[in-house]
Amino acid sequence: MVAKELIDNNIPVLKQTDNVDRALQLINESKTVHLPYLENEEFKGFFSEDQLHIFDYDAMLSDISPLVVLNYIDENLPLFELIKVFSKTQLDILPVFDEQKTFLGIVEKKEINEQFIAKFSLDDNGGLIEINLHNKEYSLSEISKIIEYEYAKITSLFLFHDSANHLHLTLKLDIAQISGVINSLERYGYDVVSYYASEPVSNLEKDRYDLLMKYLSI
Repeated sequence: MVAKELIDNNIPVLKQTDNVDRALQLINESKTVHLPYLENEEFKGFFSEDQLHIFDYDAMLSDISPLVVLNYIDENLPLFELIKVFSKTQLDILPVFDEQKTFLGIVEKKEINEQFIAKFSLDDNGGLIEINLHNKEYSLSEISKIIEYEYAKITSLFLFHDSANHLHLTLKLDIAQISGVINSLERYGYDVVSYYASEPVSNLEKDRYDLLMKYLSI
């Protein structure tokens, strides 16, 4: 999924023929903080409600300087990169351009976040497990086998370095009860540093005791 697929065509565009009164109406109707401004079909920046309230209602937008936008988005920018761009700005919307620098429309931070959650199944029922891989060789195939042995599957994963350059792996699973998965990962030497489940995680110490008793009775 790329930026041009996430353009919101319902967001109105302000033009040089609009006055402050018209601009404020459109901002209120669109329920956004900013709206894009085009002058002779060329993107010039954004106007906000706070900015326009200091001017007379009949003042023309062409006589007012818009907010300059430093972050421009290429139409083929992937979803992950869009999140990165929005993390570096306080704006809730950003302009999208094609290769010829033609303004195509606006993408919203809210929509980007919703698509990210949907794409990586973060809103589905299931558990999240974070593993510290600092002193452990990373093997996704081995981790997957351990998890599948507990009748679970990985629906999405994220690999990142923290401020100390330690490697962390976050896994989203398709099951809500993840006690068995945590126990199995730890038995194989994986350091589970945190977890979350939509259903309560049972007492891990009791799980370990029950497993030991089961083993001894074999």
